[in-house]
Amino acid sequence: SSTSFFPGTPGSGAPAQQVASAHLRDGMAAPDVASMAPPAAGAPKIWPHVPGYDSESDGEEQEVVQQLAGDYDAARLDAILATLSDRWQDAPRVPFNPVKLPKGKDFKDGSGKSTAEKLRRRPCSFRGNITKDPATFRLEHTSAPLVRETCAANGLLQVETQDFCIMWSGPGLKEPAYKDLHEYQRVNHFPGSTELTRKDSMYEHLNAMAQSFSYDVYDFIPETFVLPEQAGEFINMYQRTGGLWIVKPSNSACGRGIFIFRDLSTAGLSLTESAVVSRYVENPLLIQGLKFDLRVYVVVTQYEPLRAYIYREGLARFASKPYSTDDASLSDVFRQLTNYSINKSSPDFTENAELELDNYGHKWSLSALNKHLMCVGVDATLMWTRIMDLVVKTLLAVEPTIGTRTRKVLAHHGVCFEVYGFDVLIDDRLKPWILEVNLSPSMRADSPLDWQGKSSLLSD
Repeated sequence: SSTSFFPGTPGSGAPAQQVASAHLRDGMAAPDVASMAPPAAGAPKIWPHVPGYDSESDGEEQEVVQQLAGDYDAARLDAILATLSDRWQDAPRVPFNPVKLPKGKDFKDGSGKSTAEKLRRRPCSFRGNITKDPATFRLEHTSAPLVRETCAANGLLQVETQDFCIMWSGPGLKEPAYKDLHEYQRVNHFPGSTELTRKDSMYEHLNAMAQSFSYDVYDFIPETFVLPEQAGEFINMYQRTGGLWIVKPSNSACGRGIFIFRDLSTAGLSLTESAVVSRYVENPLLIQGLKFDLRVYVVVTQYEPLRAYIYREGLARFASKPYSTDDASLSDVFRQLTNYSINKSSPDFTENAELELDNYGHKWSLSALNKHLMCVGVDATLMWTRIMDLVVKTLLAVEPTIGTRTRKVLAHHGVCFEVYGFDVLIDDRLKPWILEVNLSPSMRADSPLDWQGKSSLLSD
């Protein structure tokens, strides 16, 4: 069966989105990131679930959800709904099922092509039971093989025209395309989403919130300077403090153009090109000596009011060589970067080959990560409380800008949604740091673990 969103879960007594939105709209009630202290004994449990699955504890958490929905959240939610009035609408829902894992254990044939690549080349066939006027979908400027398979397997027909029910686009759409949408169509981007997914824009919004609410509240942002606008400020800081710094192009993905330096005079950094330079987090949490980050999937269905879901499953992505900050290791991307697109070309990289072995190789499920952390005595619940606080505050930072842009461009409310890929690094004090937010996280499946997680994500 497909995985479920949280904080609410099916059968909890309150729809998932109601519980989630109650927290989002009263986000400052979340645990204090500044103090990084767990909630006091007897305090309401803000997040009933954390990502990942634990069969021994899920039943207990379900009871917590029911208690929260009945006691703690009900009054807050009622007040919110009364204020929002008709801006809060629950649309009818059609259940989708995940695409079944292909038979056979080998995800790549002799040519090296993955199952996802072969699916992309296969003609889309109608396999649903709709006999009259079937729903339709369109893919725009993207292959997204799992999106294609999920829609087709659930009875949707692929079209190339504007007569679609769902459009899944790689890049964001241009304004005229948004304006032409009718009220029954859905697209997978909001106008202005690059305010969150461009690295320079994201840091500017987060920095503005930190200045308004203090850097103690928004302390999950590495010290960052946007080039070329803040080149002078960066030089002054570097001359005073030195240290390790990481440079990322403002609008790139998959680890392209990233480098780390300690000596600015030999770094080759251009102060006139668009980039962000951030203080390097030198003390990441390591597993078996390897650095890793987390891919957390967050779905936003509206910005006014803000309604978001954090998915219960995701990925822990590992570097393929032991971590080191020796000068000779700084240029080794297999030690410093965790991007799958980079590490898969490493001779040391091991791909997950068995769905049941989700803690094997250099890509794990969040469930497997949680189990490992608990086995070695790490408080995974505290870690995830901080991560979810990071997600909420990041969305709140761009809510006014994207909400205003959406209201200005769209003729109909509720036609957009967005699947964001939050990349989060955890340090050895269990403090999360936001690395970036991806506009169109990959919907390829190069392993059984990818297939299971992403097909369930899409169907939900």
